[in-house]
Amino acid sequence: MSSSLLPLFGSLPFAHPKFLPLLQSHKPFTNPSQLSQSSLTKLLNRLNSTILSREDNADRRAACIIATEIVSMDEEGYVLTNYGKGWLGTCLGFVASPTSSIPNVPAYSSLLQQMVYSAAQYPSFEREVIHPIMGKLAVSLGKLFERCVTDNRPDWSVIHELLSTLKKLIVHSPAPFRPLLPALKPSLFNLILQIPTPTNPYPSIPDEIRRSASEVIACLHVTAGKAQSPQSWGAEIKEALGGFGKALNGITTDAWEEEPVKVQPPNASSALPELPVESSTRLPVCLDWAEGFTEVILALLRYPTARPVPVPIAQITVTFISPQHQAALLACLPRLWTIGVQLIGILAISCGDHLFPHLSNILEHTVWLAERTPASMTETQIQLLKFHRLLLSLYPPAIVPLEYPTRLLRLSLTRVQPLLENRAKSEIPSGNTGGGKRGKKRARGAEDGLVGGLEGRDARTFHTEEVEVIIQALFLIPLLHPTPLFSPSLLTFSIRLHLSLYLSIPSLGGILPSAAAQSDLQAAIQHVLEQVVLMTEGEGGTGRGWKSLIISVLAQHSEKLAPIVHPSLPPLMRPLPPLSQLHFFVKEGEEERKERLSMGFGIVDETNGAEEEEAADGDMVVEQSTSQISSSTKALSGDIKRFEQNTAATQYSIPASTTATASLAVPPPVSASTTPSTSLQPVIPAPSSSISSSAVVPSVPIPEQPIQFSSAMSESITTQVESNFISHPSANADEKGKGKAVVAATATSAKTTQDMDDIIMLNDEDDEGIPELDSGSDDFDEDDDDEEEVEEDE
Repeated sequence: MSSSLLPLFGSLPFAHPKFLPLLQSHKPFTNPSQLSQSSLTKLLNRLNSTILSREDNADRRAACIIATEIVSMDEEGYVLTNYGKGWLGTCLGFVASPTSSIPNVPAYSSLLQQMVYSAAQYPSFEREVIHPIMGKLAVSLGKLFERCVTDNRPDWSVIHELLSTLKKLIVHSPAPFRPLLPALKPSLFNLILQIPTPTNPYPSIPDEIRRSASEVIACLHVTAGKAQSPQSWGAEIKEALGGFGKALNGITTDAWEEEPVKVQPPNASSALPELPVESSTRLPVCLDWAEGFTEVILALLRYPTARPVPVPIAQITVTFISPQHQAALLACLPRLWTIGVQLIGILAISCGDHLFPHLSNILEHTVWLAERTPASMTETQIQLLKFHRLLLSLYPPAIVPLEYPTRLLRLSLTRVQPLLENRAKSEIPSGNTGGGKRGKKRARGAEDGLVGGLEGRDARTFHTEEVEVIIQALFLIPLLHPTPLFSPSLLTFSIRLHLSLYLSIPSLGGILPSAAAQSDLQAAIQHVLEQVVLMTEGEGGTGRGWKSLIISVLAQHSEKLAPIVHPSLPPLMRPLPPLSQLHFFVKEGEEERKERLSMGFGIVDETNGAEEEEAADGDMVVEQSTSQISSSTKALSGDIKRFEQNTAATQYSIPASTTATASLAVPPPVSASTTPSTSLQPVIPAPSSSISSSAVVPSVPIPEQPIQFSSAMSESITTQVESNFISHPSANADEKGKGKAVVAATATSAKTTQDMDDIIMLNDEDDEGIPELDSGSDDFDEDDDDEEEVEEDE
């Protein structure tokens, strides 16, 4: 296959877009000795003549790129030993020339770097060709770097490629670059700190350039030799810490330091320029310096040193600053927090157990910061969750104070809480808010979508950053669950919460930004539950219950649980225990309820439940009062009938108007002279039950319009009835007393009925604040059915 490609490569021009991809995919020059020598020689001669030509064109640059690829894949050194000497001289001449075009430099510098790297496998070629030119190569690259940096319009892609070449060549052959340090370091720090230069007074350096320059700074200590490189590394990091301290002092010049500095940072380098005096211009410069020196410290701590090096861990910590009095400091706090977590994270990775004495102090500050970060600062939340995940993966929670894992677990659960709240809102049905009579009376037929939207209870769609916060919190939780001496109620609530989330993930598609976010959430929650099953804590008591439940839920979707359930035998054919015996179907304990409420879970639901119970109790009181009034009305109607029969048998009869008034419990038409001066109550029609149970009196016509009355008028009616009864004495004193008592009781019943009607009407007026929308429910039919059931019970 490789031999058949050589004629194709010989016919294609080097600048053809398919030449390099074919070369990289098939790699025909891995073993050149096995290829057709005639085709190989023809192709390499054409390549050599193109590179050695003096014309700087696209075909020559493409030939340099193809030569770099061929030298890198040649395992026999055939191409390098036969053609490398000529290519090396041509590329070095182009790099050293002050008139060479800067955009064309990467093709030649890449070929130079690859030949120097590959020559290490062939000592004779390296000794004869590479070593004699390394001094000139280092000087040429230094001058070329100065040209690129001091250009009015720097080409950042060329500078990035040149920095990568410098780093690799310095690490490979450090000695030739030692004389270059006095001129190279200031140029690198100008890029890292974005220091203005005469040719570029307002620099805006890309982040990848600052990072590449920091990596070059981190490898300069190897030029001091193997014996002196640890001391040189220590001097480099002290210089970086001195610049970092100077930047922080510039930031906190106008700030209020609430606690004294424990360890003074090293002195800054004298080569650094002075900071601006004015606060508005000094703060941005200090922030750039702090970020730049942080990149240098990170690069130095990432560099794999051959010998032990001194790390001043205590000098990297700074004082606690109160920025509340200065708005500019508040704006730069996220950048300072990013710097802090980067420094502590790289110290934890590179120093290991040496950071452990400072771990409690670090967690005290970082956990406090994570708890008080606003929900709107999603980027800072993600950084802090990732930081604590890194810290607890290096230092297990068993070796840190129990307070911090507990606070972190509560923090992580509260980060998941918005997902639960929106799930509850999205699962509200389109009808009434509750089932049965209680919920329907509260809704009054209103469409819950409209009312919920007006009250702010409608579900909202999550942003991608919010989902990322939840996912990072879910990644942190499995590291916290195995903490020894954890509160059982907190652990149980956390497991119950994640199981509920896992079962409700399919219904969350409407509030998540994409299907990918939904799958990521499901994978993260499943990972939490799988790690819970693997825990050894909580095996006693009811621990087996929730483990059995999780296994039953995840058995079909998780491959990790198969060896746990049946490590050596196939699954047994037996049913699961009843659901009532499993742990998560037991009633929530008081301690777990306190944990849940302390984190803000379910407070709204419990409040709504209490309100519904109060409303239901109020409705029950009204229903009982109404039923009592109805029964009292029936009893009074029977007494009235017996009273009329008794009075009709006597020789003195009560006027018909008085009888009608007592039986109807409403006053007769009142003349202007007898109308009281009190204000009238709202218009209420006469109860139909009273009319149906009264005696038929033809002489008193029932008014067609509703009659207005008040409690004062009811008292006047009682007085009128009593005066009429006394003005016609009866022959039977006992019957007279009975009739007087019945009439007084009837008037009192009318007053009580009126008061209850006023109360019911006021409740109806209050309910008019909710829009009466037709939801298609049968609330009133069910209310009538409930009233009929009450009457039957009575």
